[in-house]
Amino acid sequence: MDERNKEQKQYFIETIAKFCDKCGNAYSINDLEIIQETPISSIIHFSCKNCKASHIATFLKPMGISNRMPVNTDVGIEEIRRVMSKGGVTTDEVLDIYLFLKENSQIKV
Repeated sequence: MDERNKEQKQYFIETIAKFCDKCGNAYSINDLEIIQETPISSIIHFSCKNCKASHIATFLKPMGISNRMPVNTDVGIEEIRRVMSKGGVTTDEVLDIYLFLKENSQIKV
Protein backbone atom coordinates (compact mmCIF):
# COMPACT_ATOMS: atom_id res chain seq x y z
CA MET A 1 0.00 0.00 0.00
CA ASP A 2 1.49 3.31 -1.03
CA GLU A 3 1.76 6.35 1.25
CA ARG A 4 -1.04 8.29 -0.50
CA ASN A 5 -3.43 5.36 -0.08
CA LYS A 6 -2.56 5.11 3.64
CA GLU A 7 -3.16 8.83 4.12
CA GLN A 8 -6.45 8.65 2.26
CA LYS A 9 -7.68 5.71 4.35
CA GLN A 10 -6.65 7.50 7.56
CA TYR A 11 -8.56 10.57 6.38
CA PHE A 12 -11.69 8.44 5.84
CA ILE A 13 -11.35 6.95 9.33
CA GLU A 14 -11.08 10.42 10.86
CA THR A 15 -13.87 11.88 8.70
CA ILE A 16 -16.42 9.07 8.39
CA ALA A 17 -16.01 6.51 11.18
CA LYS A 18 -13.38 6.03 13.86
CA PHE A 19 -15.16 3.14 15.56
CA CYS A 20 -17.40 0.23 14.63
CA ASP A 21 -21.07 1.10 15.24
CA LYS A 22 -21.79 -2.44 16.45
CA CYS A 23 -19.00 -3.21 18.95
CA GLY A 24 -17.05 0.07 19.32
CA ASN A 25 -13.75 -1.38 18.11
CA ALA A 26 -11.42 1.25 16.62
CA TYR A 27 -10.89 1.00 12.85
CA SER A 28 -7.40 0.78 11.36
CA ILE A 29 -6.40 1.47 7.76
CA ASN A 30 -6.41 -2.31 7.20
CA ASP A 31 -10.16 -2.35 7.94
CA LEU A 32 -10.98 -0.15 4.93
CA GLU A 33 -11.15 -0.81 1.22
CA ILE A 34 -11.75 1.98 -1.26
CA ILE A 35 -14.18 0.35 -3.67
CA GLN A 36 -14.66 3.18 -6.12
CA GLU A 37 -13.05 6.57 -6.54
CA THR A 38 -14.03 9.46 -8.80
CA PRO A 39 -13.04 13.13 -8.70
CA ILE A 40 -16.36 13.85 -6.95
CA SER A 41 -16.90 10.90 -4.62
CA SER A 42 -15.47 7.80 -2.97
CA ILE A 43 -17.20 4.60 -1.93
CA ILE A 44 -15.51 2.95 1.05
CA HIS A 45 -16.10 -0.44 2.66
CA PHE A 46 -15.45 -0.63 6.42
CA SER A 47 -15.10 -4.07 7.98
CA CYS A 48 -14.64 -4.60 11.72
CA LYS A 49 -12.00 -7.21 12.48
CA ASN A 50 -13.54 -7.74 15.94
CA CYS A 51 -17.26 -8.41 15.24
CA LYS A 52 -17.11 -8.71 11.41
CA ALA A 53 -19.76 -6.00 10.92
CA SER A 54 -19.51 -4.18 7.60
CA HIS A 55 -20.48 -0.71 6.45
CA ILE A 56 -20.38 0.99 3.09
CA ALA A 57 -19.91 4.74 3.06
CA THR A 58 -20.20 7.28 0.29
CA PHE A 59 -18.06 10.38 0.68
CA LEU A 60 -18.84 13.47 -1.44
CA LYS A 61 -15.55 15.30 -1.79
CA PRO A 62 -16.68 18.81 -2.78
CA MET A 63 -19.07 19.03 0.18
CA GLY A 64 -17.06 16.95 2.64
CA ILE A 65 -20.14 14.94 3.68
CA SER A 66 -20.66 11.22 3.96
CA ASN A 67 -23.45 8.70 4.22
CA ARG A 68 -22.87 5.33 5.84
CA MET A 69 -25.04 2.23 5.97
CA PRO A 70 -24.62 -1.22 7.50
CA VAL A 71 -24.11 -4.13 5.15
CA ASN A 72 -25.28 -7.55 6.25
CA THR A 73 -23.86 -9.79 3.54
CA ASP A 74 -21.28 -12.40 2.75
CA VAL A 75 -20.38 -10.68 -0.52
CA GLY A 76 -16.66 -9.95 -0.67
CA ILE A 77 -14.91 -6.74 -1.69
CA GLU A 78 -13.90 -8.08 -5.11
CA GLU A 79 -17.46 -9.07 -5.94
CA ILE A 80 -18.74 -5.65 -4.83
CA ARG A 81 -16.15 -4.01 -7.12
CA ARG A 82 -17.15 -6.26 -10.02
CA VAL A 83 -20.86 -5.50 -9.66
CA MET A 84 -20.25 -1.77 -9.24
CA SER A 85 -18.22 -1.66 -12.45
CA LYS A 86 -21.26 -2.85 -14.42
CA GLY A 87 -23.63 -0.35 -15.94
CA GLY A 88 -27.01 0.39 -14.42
CA VAL A 89 -30.20 -1.49 -15.15
CA THR A 90 -32.30 0.07 -17.88
CA THR A 91 -36.07 0.46 -17.74
CA ASP A 92 -36.34 -1.92 -20.71
CA GLU A 93 -34.49 -4.61 -18.72
CA VAL A 94 -36.86 -4.12 -15.77
CA LEU A 95 -39.85 -4.41 -18.11
CA ASP A 96 -38.40 -7.56 -19.73
CA ILE A 97 -38.04 -9.23 -16.31
CA TYR A 98 -41.52 -8.17 -15.29
CA LEU A 99 -43.03 -9.63 -18.47
CA PHE A 100 -40.99 -12.83 -18.09
CA LEU A 101 -42.18 -13.30 -14.51
CA LYS A 102 -45.74 -12.50 -15.47
CA GLU A 103 -45.73 -15.11 -18.27
CA ASN A 104 -43.83 -17.80 -16.34
CA SER A 105 -45.14 -17.47 -12.85
CA GLN A 106 -48.01 -19.24 -11.12
CA ILE A 107 -48.44 -16.12 -9.05
CA LYS A 108 -50.29 -13.19 -10.60
CA VAL A 109 -48.06 -10.13 -10.95
